[in-house]
Amino acid sequence: MTKRSWCAAALALMLVSSAGVATASAATTPETASHGSATKPQRDRPDLNGLRIKAVNAPNIYLVLDGRRHWIPNPATYNNLFRDWNGVVSVLDVGEITAGGALSDGAFLGKASGRPEVYLFSNGIKRWVTSPAAMDKYYFAWNKIQNLPVEAVNSIPNGPSIS
Repeated sequence: MTKRSWCAAALALMLVSSAGVATASAATTPETASHGSATKPQRDRPDLNGLRIKAVNAPNIYLVLDGRRHWIPNPATYNNLFRDWNGVVSVLDVGEITAGGALSDGAFLGKASGRPEVYLFSNGIKRWVTSPAAMDKYYFAWNKIQNLPVEAVNSIPNGPSIS
């Protein structure tokens, strides 16, 4: 790979990985909007890690990660990450689970060419998905993993691992 093509790949990866940062914070999102629990305290729910949840009669879908709900901003981002739309759990009040911020618009799964480690790329960081069991727990799609230049993957800061 030439230096020019590596730079282009790294720049494209950074733009996609960080695209949701400004978008998620610039407007009211389901993360900042009320969910009917204005008087109820929010709490972390690590026991729900890996679930995709939504409020009854509401379209917004969240991924529970690190015990917090993370809004999935659109169907394209959802389809980048998950096997299909089966298994989304309807809960009475998603607002009781601490908001953890939105995933980036365009968040995706990727790995460095020739390396086995799979990462979730979102909000300008990469998060290592530590095992096949973690891939299954989060319902991540093996067939949606993008192969990327090693240099591009190495240029993205690490975030907490996903297990």
